[in-house]
Amino acid sequence: MNVLTQTYNGWSNYETWIANLWLTNDESSYRFLQEIVQEECAPDYEKAERLESQLRYQLDDEIDAPCMWQDLLRHAFGQVDWLEIIQSNCE
Repeated sequence: MNVLTQTYNGWSNYETWIANLWLTNDESSYRFLQEIVQEECAPDYEKAERLESQLRYQLDDEIDAPCMWQDLLRHAFGQVDWLEIIQSNCE
């Protein structure tokens, strides 16, 4: 089976690119991201899990009733490469 990988603006996919764009273009989101990135004791994969978990909680809090939009957003959210975002912002 040949799997086609779509990249977007140098990122693994559109979802990862747009998540990083929003996280780095809003002051409070950027501070939140940097708090996680700068945790010295945690490996990158744990930072990525924390970022995803906290943002997923926020998503579920914003749209708490089952609906088409919630399903679509959860799918897109699941496509984000959180580790790529962490590693990109460590530089």
